[in-house]
Amino acid sequence: MESRSRSMHKLTAKICSFLFLFLAHAAHCFYLPGVAPEDFQKGDLLKVKVNKLTSIKTQLPYSYYSLPFCPPKKIVDSTENLGEVLRGDRIENSPYV
Repeated sequence: MESRSRSMHKLTAKICSFLFLFLAHAAHCFYLPGVAPEDFQKGDLLKVKVNKLTSIKTQLPYSYYSLPFCPPKKIVDSTENLGEVLRGDRIENSPYV
């Protein structure tokens, strides 16, 4: 009976090890289209973008620049992926770099 318990423990350990290695590999390969990772170096310029604003009282979205924030010289809408369109995001440029 004890040898059966040991062999079952070894089998369970092997299965757990295999699953861990498989899931670690799958997590490393995870990628969302439109959200590609980008590497930056020290001193690189980062373009800051803004999104819509929502109110907790009315649940209505507002354009970021409908409030008294410093707008850029020209407001440019960013290309949005399907998820951003479905969420109602309105991503625009900002004057901050």
